[in-house]
Amino acid sequence: MWDTRPVEVVLQLPEDLADDVEEIQRRDPEFLNKVIRYGLTRRAMFQALSRSLERQGDGLRELA
Repeated sequence: MWDTRPVEVVLQLPEDLADDVEEIQRRDPEFLNKVIRYGLTRRAMFQALSRSLERQGDGLRELA
């Protein structure tokens, strides 16, 4: 698997949402870890696909 290391993230959230997030973290510490990992993975995949499509588009323009 990959080498991993902890990263501290600080967010400014509305009070009621911050209370909910703190409660979720207290009840299920791994949940937020999984949610953030999922979101970052989706973003990385989107960026990779976008770059790939841009390169394909550039190649198609050269053929025209």
